[in-house]
Amino acid sequence: MNESFRDCSGRKVISRATAKHLGDVSHFLVDAEQRRVAAVFIGRGKNVRLVEWAQVSGFGPDAVMVADGDSLRPPGDDRERDTAEGKLELVGKRVLSERGNELGKVDDVTFDAGSGALKDLVIGDRRLPAGSLLGIGSYAVVLDDDQSSAG
Repeated sequence: MNESFRDCSGRKVISRATAKHLGDVSHFLVDAEQRRVAAVFIGRGKNVRLVEWAQVSGFGPDAVMVADGDSLRPPGDDRERDTAEGKLELVGKRVLSERGNELGKVDDVTFDAGSGALKDLVIGDRRLPAGSLLGIGSYAVVLDDDQSSAG
């Protein structure tokens, strides 16, 4: 089942062990090389925590399930801290081709809720395959010229 980053923002994160509400989805950490969700961030500011995708046991339309509260941890490196602060957020980010051509901005990202694999980047009225993703930075998202011009 495919989901989108916009639709998942604010979704409840629940512990399977205790049925306790642990927080709400705030950001997604994306592994650009693997083109997949690497982690889900819960909360904002000083209280932000993350759960690695491998620890997500279910991603449903009403909640994200994790084994227990011990699955959550604080951001551990610069990339994780930058994501927690929204600096590496895909949605709303400027999009450039690898030749530097402006393509618009990312309006949404679709992904497979079972595997975390990215499916499409939605840019205006275009859906570009996640396979075109080359990199994510604080300034822009960079897409492969061949695939981005074919969308």
